Amino acid sequence: MRVDPFRTVRVGCWLAVLLALFSVPALAQTQADRLYVGYSISSGGTLDAGRTRLDERRQLDLRVPLPPVVLGRTYLLPSLGYETRWLGVELSRPGGAGEDAVGRRFHRIQLGLTLIRPVAPRWLFIAGVMGSTRTDFQSSFSMGMDTSWVAFAMANHQLGDEPGISLTFGLVALWPFDSLPVIPMASLNYRRGPYVLEVGLPKLTLLRKLGETVEVGFVGGFEQQVLHTRFESGVKELGAHYVRESVVRAAPTVNVHLGRDLWLSSAVGLTLINDFALLDRQRDNLNIPGLGAGPTPYARVVLGWRPAPPQAKARASRPAP
Repeated sequence: MRVDPFRTVRVGCWLAVLLALFSVPALAQTQADRLYVGYSISSGGTLDAGRTRLDERRQLDLRVPLPPVVLGRTYLLPSLGYETRWLGVELSRPGGAGEDAVGRRFHRIQLGLTLIRPVAPRWLFIAGVMGSTRTDFQSSFSMGMDTSWVAFAMANHQLGDEPGISLTFGLVALWPFDSLPVIPMASLNYRRGPYVLEVGLPKLTLLRKLGETVEVGFVGGFEQQVLHTRFESGVKELGAHYVRESVVRAAPTVNVHLGRDLWLSSAVGLTLINDFALLDRQRDNLNIPGLGAGPTPYARVVLGWRPAPPQAKARASRPAP
């Protein structure tokens, strides 16, 4: 059976939008969530160095897809994201003279553009670029160093004649980068029957549908952010200008359909890895030991808009025999 490439584009558009975000925090509940607002909280802990306590971390994030531009068989999908994050520590004073509280509120603004074009039955070409900045806007701002760039070129292949299983693979270019400027990427997506499985970097999602209104399952993911901020005396003398946060999270999750393609998602689990690193003005690691923390509880609530795939809408509107 020949697959209409235009139908493949309509079915796969929701996938490509989130694939553009795999190198930044993957905060949507599933790749089908086109618009969402989320709030997460992670409890604090003591860093391995023992003299610094990490405060409770809170984060509010919003992602909005902008209207697409259709040029023949080519789709251009712009997107806008905003995130605000509260991060604080309590520093022990020398000689046991108490503690100093240091808190910062960071902002992330993200703009992206994704191109999608069918090149053959069951094949899509996906490319794009994305820029994002993360800063507390209280330090001197450098467009070159405080803005991260991601460019990607991917191919999406639908496995089989019917939508529901697809494989996406390609290359991603990062700037600035830690070790490699270009890295390979791949992800497998399964959406058939009562199961939703999304396997790839930086996120894993496994859901089981219970009827039409409830999903239960498991989510896990890796997140890394580089934040530009002002440091207090002592730390500032080390030449630190940035802090890099790396976390690995895992949590059971429950999604509830509220109607009109709106879903309320909640997850409660653990932040398994809490690692921090201080970076110099050129964003090179200062290699200061003892900036990691143990596992901490984690919770997240997301209100998302997940439009039904075109073939599902067609089945819903088809009269019963």
